This record gives sequence, structure tokens and C-alpha cells, in this order.
Amino acid sequence: MAKQPVLQESNLDLAGEKGETPKSHRVDPEVEAAVQTVSVLVKERLSLEPSITDGQLQPTILALESVQDRIESLQREMTLRIAELKRYKNNVEVPLHLLPPEIFLEILSASVDWPNWNVGVNHALAQVCKHWWHAVTTVSWFWPEIDVVHGKETTEMILRRNQTGPLVVRCTADGGGYADRVEFMTLAAQHASRWKSLIFKGRLTDELFALLETPAPMMSELFIYPYNGPDQRLFHLGDGAPLRHLDCDFCSLPWDSDRLSKLRSIQLRNLTCDLPSIPQLRGILEASPQLQWLLLASWSDESQTAGSPTTEASKGKQVAGPQDPFHLPSLETLVLQNIPRAINNYLLTHIEAPSCTCIIAGIRPSSVLPLPTPHNAFVNLLAPAIKAAQEVTMAYEEATGTFRISSTPEPVVSNDWIHWVKRKPGINFLFHTERSPEAGSTLRQALSGMNLSKAVSLNLIGDGTNPVPEPDAPPNQANTSSFPVEALQALPQVRQLSTTRNFRVGEVLEYLSQENGEGWTLPNLTTLSLSKWRPTTEAQAMLDEIINFGVLRQGALDEREDDWGGELPARLEKLVLPPEVAELFKRSGATFEGMEVQKLR
Repeated sequence: MAKQPVLQESNLDLAGEKGETPKSHRVDPEVEAAVQTVSVLVKERLSLEPSITDGQLQPTILALESVQDRIESLQREMTLRIAELKRYKNNVEVPLHLLPPEIFLEILSASVDWPNWNVGVNHALAQVCKHWWHAVTTVSWFWPEIDVVHGKETTEMILRRNQTGPLVVRCTADGGGYADRVEFMTLAAQHASRWKSLIFKGRLTDELFALLETPAPMMSELFIYPYNGPDQRLFHLGDGAPLRHLDCDFCSLPWDSDRLSKLRSIQLRNLTCDLPSIPQLRGILEASPQLQWLLLASWSDESQTAGSPTTEASKGKQVAGPQDPFHLPSLETLVLQNIPRAINNYLLTHIEAPSCTCIIAGIRPSSVLPLPTPHNAFVNLLAPAIKAAQEVTMAYEEATGTFRISSTPEPVVSNDWIHWVKRKPGINFLFHTERSPEAGSTLRQALSGMNLSKAVSLNLIGDGTNPVPEPDAPPNQANTSSFPVEALQALPQVRQLSTTRNFRVGEVLEYLSQENGEGWTLPNLTTLSLSKWRPTTEAQAMLDEIINFGVLRQGALDEREDDWGGELPARLEKLVLPPEVAELFKRSGATFEGMEVQKLR
């Protein structure tokens, strides 16, 4: 196992108290080069004057020697001046070592990237001068972290230099073997009263877990990621200061603990039992008004049976929470993935977070209805992320029955400890639809309450199966899809509609070909791009559906443009068809005013 070098005073190239270095007394390389160049030119000049008589040569040589003496004098003056300027810069312009100690230490501390601190940082600082070396080696906060990868010798050295200050304890799988990690945590546990952060990644055994659970009343950051899940453990926090950052996998906590308050970030993944109840979770969030980051992922309560000693409240779904919304003014990132439906729905419909610009989540449309306006918590929760997005797109995926609202570029939340985690604002939100007569109505109502003016494109994605001839198609695949077409009425802003992966678009074309009680569906549609929705042998049938659609929609526009009192749909400007259908369209002689027909690539 590689060990970090131990910092030794004897290895340092120390200078005097004034911060001078031997380099400041050397001749400036540029000055020296200039003098050498002049000397060469003088010699060349002398060699080029053979015609000068002896009487004339002597005065010329004397004159040149005088010039050379003057150059050498200027060189000495320049060298002295350079040395003076360097002393001025080191001792007058930036008199760091003359500042009051507390200010000097703050400046020195600000130069360190503390989340990525290592012993090498202190080596670099200590080699500047004796004054810096003394500060670095005697002030405890410059030795904030012990890491199993340091090795025993360096760890003990850090503990000697930092005997009273807070400690970051890092024990990860890349730090030697299992015995090394046990030895390291045994040593670290002796200083648990000073733990500020505990970061563990690796195979978690009972022996190691007992050491991790050593009471740490000053601990404010907890990261536990065991590699040998899914065995879940209960981490007993004990009494102490509130946590600031919490990130745990396969690890539940005492959800009613006072230490779960004033949190800035929460990441809880892979909980299989002992889930927090809705009131417990709300209590943690309400007690953390400065919370900026909330990620809950991969929770399940399948392991909980009727005979389990876990209470009903801890299952996280049987106990309802207060119905009034609660405010998280600092929340910027919200990720809810694969958690129990009751918890998921409650958070999405009760959190008020006006600063939340990154949302990755999903819900069933019926869970957000009714949508009273203008003060609906669900609509208001999604609004900042939609507003922050450069572009918003929509897509329906037939294979999963989900309607997706996503931003471009997509939001990104990296899976890492909070000090290294990265995020990109935006939205990736799913409405999970069901095959039912009410599916279109509920999705339509859910979408109607949202400000989706940026979402001008809609992609309908098929399940990828090859279309079958109409007579052989099962009843539920007879040129129809699971897409709830009534939802299209909530999307008047859409200008581009496309289908991919053999989406069965027949029902959608029929729906767009007729008026409904509220006018035309997708009235601003100008571009229609369709993938194959019937077998290639039925290209003529696909063409007939396209022409029928065009005649009914564009024909009505042509007939009523002058005398129609209602709102007419926009003219189609581009129609993209499967190659075989596009060829038939051109040979058929069918045309629609102002429309360009292209082949699908």
C-alpha cells in the first residue's frame, strides 16, 4: 500500500524571515544575455576594420572599451535594482508574514481546496518560507482529514498535528485491505468526539459497523455506502449536534432524532425496510428550512410482513400527513425515483419550493387532481424548473405508458457525495398513464394546469414491434395505440408532432382531422413527421390515411378560410413520411397548398 510522505522540517528549503531566496541575488538571465550579445558585436566590429591605421585604431579601441565598461556598469546597476524590486515585492507589496496572525491564517486557509485536501497541499504551503512552515505545522485546522489511504504513519502524524480540532474521517474500499480498514477505524474511533465528517465506502461488516457507530456528538456530515447490500442496517446516531449533510445507502436512521434537523442536503437510497412515515419525513424537512438538495431513490417495503416488528408508521405509506403545504425556500434540487407511491405523491403535492430549478420525478395524473388555481402546490413546484430550461420537449413512450416532460439539455444529478456532486438545472418529469377510459381526461387536466408554452414539440414513441396486417392484428393493436389522445387538447402550443419506433398513429390522425367541442386539436401544428405504422405492404393504406387527414384538416381550412368565424388550424408546412409512402404520395398527384413532402431518413 502506497504511503504519503511524512512532512519533515529538515526536507524544507527554508529562507530567512524576510522571505528572500537565493534566486533573488542571481543575475537576471535576460540582462546577462544582452551583455553577451553586445560583447560579441564589439568583437565583430573590431574584426571588420582592418583598413584603419594604427594611429586611428588606438582611439577606436579605447572608445569601444569605454562603451563596454559603461554596459557592465549598467548591468551591475540593473542587477541591484532587480534584487531591490524582488525584496520590495516580497516584503513590502505583499507583507503576509507581517499581518496579524488571525488574518494571515485566514488568507492561507482561503487558498486551500478543503474538499480535496491532501498532505501534498501542506507540503506546497510549508515550502514557501519559514514563517509559512511554522503556521502550517502548528495550526490544527491545516490537518483536517485522516484517510485510510494515507497509511498508518501519516495518519498518526496528522493526529499529532491536529490534537484538538475537528476531523474528517474517510475510509473507502481503495484504501488497502480489510485489516487496514479495521486498524484505521479503530484508531479513528479513539477520536470520535472530534469527528466532523464520516465517509465510508466499501464492504461493511459487523466489526466495521460497530466502529462507525461510535458516538460522535460533533459529527455534522454522514456518508455511508456499503458495497455488500442489500442487507440494511440501522445507524444509531446518538445525541449530538444536528447533521448538515446526510447521504446513506442501505442504512436507516432513527427518524425522530433531533439530529435530523437543520440539514442542507439529504440523499437516502436503497431502503428496504424501516422507512420513515410521511409525518416523520415531513418533520425532518420542515425542521430543515435551509435544505438545498433532496434525493430519495429506490425505496421499497416488500420485506415488511404482517409479523414484522416494524410499526405501521415506519412503513411510510399507511400514515397520512398534514394536508397543508410546507415551505422549503432554499431547495434547488429534487430527485424522487422509485419510492412508495404515497410518499412520492405527498411530497410532490405538498412541497413549496420557489427556488427549485432541477426536478427529476414522476407521478400518476390522477394523483394531482383536482388542480385549483392559482395556488396549486404541484404546479408551482414544477414551474421554476420549466422556466429555467432553455427548451422543453414532450414525449409519450408506449412501452412504459409514460408521458415525459423534459428540458434540453436534460437535468443531470451525479451520484456522489455532496461535496463533489454536480447538477444541471432542468426537468425530467414523468406522468404514468393507465389504459382506462379516464386516462385521456386525467392527463389532459394535469397538463392543462401547467405552463408548457416552451414545449412546442411532441414525440410519440412506439414499442418498436413491426406492424402486422390489419386482418391479423389483435383487437388492441388494430392501428391504435395506448396513447390517450384526449390529452392533445391540453397542448395547443405544439407546432411539431413526430412519431418513432413504429408508433401506431392512425387514431391520432383521425383525432386531428376533426373539430371537437372546443375547436381544432393542436391548432398550431405546422410539421408532421411519421414513422411506419403499418406493414410496408400496406403503404397505400398509410397514404389513404394521410390524404384523408389532409383533406379533412386542410380542406376545411380552404373551404372556411373566408367565412369561418371560429379559430382555424395553422397550415401544415412540412410532411415527413416513410419512403414508400412518400413515393406513392408524389405519384398520386395529391397536393396541399404550401406543404412540403419529404422522405423519412
